[in-house]
Amino acid sequence: MGKILVPAITSQKPGYESGGSISVLRPDGSQHSFSPITGKGISTPWAISVDGNDNIWITNFASAADGIVQLCGFRTEHCPAGVKTGDTISPPGGYVGGGMQYQVDVGIGPAGDLWVTNNWRDWKAVWPGYPEALSTLGAGQGVVAFYGMAKPVKAPLIGPPRRP
Repeated sequence: MGKILVPAITSQKPGYESGGSISVLRPDGSQHSFSPITGKGISTPWAISVDGNDNIWITNFASAADGIVQLCGFRTEHCPAGVKTGDTISPPGGYVGGGMQYQVDVGIGPAGDLWVTNNWRDWKAVWPGYPEALSTLGAGQGVVAFYGMAKPVKAPLIGPPRRP
């Protein structure tokens, strides 16, 4: 599995028209009319969080160059003028920052900070034959915080996102 999945994930290229998608489901489980959402900086979506304005934050697991994508949620009054549900709010390529690697999880705290965890600093380090002294490079290194970037949510988050 690793010999197929790892090259497939790492071959994804970052950018606004990249190849990932997310599906939006209604409460009855059926797909929403504008779903799936493709492109818009979504390359290999891994985790999703919803902020206090109902906007969607998505991490990409394709490469360290991929950014975090922000989409307009269902409450469009909290989105820029002319933007509708599912449209991108983040810049092309998403939000990027020093220290980001292959992003795994994203969470939003009560101060509106966006917390992103890393995984796979160097994915080749997990393969046999890689120098043992560098083998720990296969793991993620650190957490990246974007302070005050999202609308705060009440924590712990149980149920729908709520403002503090």
